[in-house]
Amino acid sequence: MSVEEFKKHTERKLEAVRCPDHRQPPRLKFQGATLRDVTIQMSGCCSKLLELANRAIADRQ
Repeated sequence: MSVEEFKKHTERKLEAVRCPDHRQPPRLKFQGATLRDVTIQMSGCCSKLLELANRAIADRQ
């Protein structure tokens, strides 16, 4: 898997995730040129959204 494929796969997992209170999606920032070096910074409107996004990312599907 390339870094671009990893980014797309992660973004797909979060497509439907929205804050139930604010209707905002999570925001992602990827850094790193290789899968070994890639890091993700995730931000959002509130802790509830970040919890939902983390659960979606952890889902193995």
